[in-house]
Amino acid sequence: MNQASGYGLTKDGKNQYPRPSIQSKMNTKSTSTLVFVIFSLLCTASFAQFHHYADSRTHARGITGFKNSLYLSANTGLVYEHNIKTNKSRCLNLNSPLHELRDIDVNGQKVIAMQSSKASQLTYILNGVAMRMRADYRDVFYDGMALYAMKGMLYGDPIDGVFPVYTTNSGGVRWTPVKTPLLALDGEYGFSASGTSIIYKDEMFVIVTGGQSSRFIKTEDLGKTWFTAKLPFESKASSGAYSVAMKNKLEGVVVGGNYKKPEDDTKNCFFTMDGGKTWKAPTTKPRGYRSCVIEYKGVYYACGTTGIDYSLDNGVNWSPLTSGKFYTMTVLKNKLYASATEGRIAKFKLRK
Repeated sequence: MNQASGYGLTKDGKNQYPRPSIQSKMNTKSTSTLVFVIFSLLCTASFAQFHHYADSRTHARGITGFKNSLYLSANTGLVYEHNIKTNKSRCLNLNSPLHELRDIDVNGQKVIAMQSSKASQLTYILNGVAMRMRADYRDVFYDGMALYAMKGMLYGDPIDGVFPVYTTNSGGVRWTPVKTPLLALDGEYGFSASGTSIIYKDEMFVIVTGGQSSRFIKTEDLGKTWFTAKLPFESKASSGAYSVAMKNKLEGVVVGGNYKKPEDDTKNCFFTMDGGKTWKAPTTKPRGYRSCVIEYKGVYYACGTTGIDYSLDNGVNWSPLTSGKFYTMTVLKNKLYASATEGRIAKFKLRK
C-alpha cells in the first residue's frame, strides 16, 4: 500500500498548492476565498491510497463497483475483480482475453466487458466462464455501453453515416438495433476513453460525441426518439466530449477537450441546467483534458492525465483534488476509486 497525494499534497507529503500568506489586513475577497478552500477540503475527500490489482503494464479504462468488489476492464484484454475489504485481486478471463477492453458493467453474477477495436466484441463472464459475443454481424468499433437492471444500451462509431446503437432487455445477453436510426454528423464519433461517454440516469440514456462535431444525445424510450443538442467543443479529430454525468434530468456536466494537449483547458468542460438544451463554460475550469466525469451526492469529479478535480456548485467552479494520471472513476461505499497507471487503483475516502 502506497500513500499518494490528496488535496494539495504531493506523494511525499509536501504542499503542492502553497498556502497564501495571511496579512494583518485581509480584505473580504481574500477571506471568502480562504473560507471556500477550507470548506471544499472538508466536504470532498481525504488522502488517497494506491492499491495494485495487476502488473505495471496494465491500466483500465472501464471500472464499476458491485457489493464489496471493483471490476476493471484493462488494456491487456483482461478483466479484474478487486475486493475492497481484503485488497486482493483476481483475473476473471485469463483464458479468453480481448485486446483493449474499454468498458465494463456488472449485473448480479454476470460481468460484461466491452472491447474497442475495428471488430469489437463483448466478453460475458458468468460463474467463472468467459464467453465472447457481438451485437451484430458487422465490424463495429464500440464506444461505450450502459446497463441498468436488465435494460441497457451499446453504441459504436458511425457506419455509412449512422451510429450503430443496440438495446438489451436481457441484461446484455441479447442485443437489438434501435428502431429509429441515430444519424451522425460529418466527422462525428464517440470516444471510448473511460466507459462514460454513455450513461443511464433517471430513465434516460445519454450519449456524448466529439470530433468535427460534438453533441449531447439522449433518449427516454430506448432509442425510439432522440433529443440532440450541439456542444461547444473545438472541432478537431482529437477534441470533443469524452464523458457526461447527470445529477438529474436537468442538471449535468460534460468534459473532454483535446487528449493530444493534456494541460490545455480550452473548451474542456460545460454544464447545463435545462436538460442539455443550453450549455455554459465554467468560471473556473478543470486543469486540462478530462476523460471522465461522475456525480456523487451533488459533487462532480473529473479526471484526466493531469489529475482529478471536483465541483461543489454544479460545474461552475472546479478545484484540484490531486495530481497524476487517471483514466476513469467510480464510487463504491462512499469512497472514490480512480483507475491509475501501472496496474493501480487510487482510493479516496469521501466526506459525508
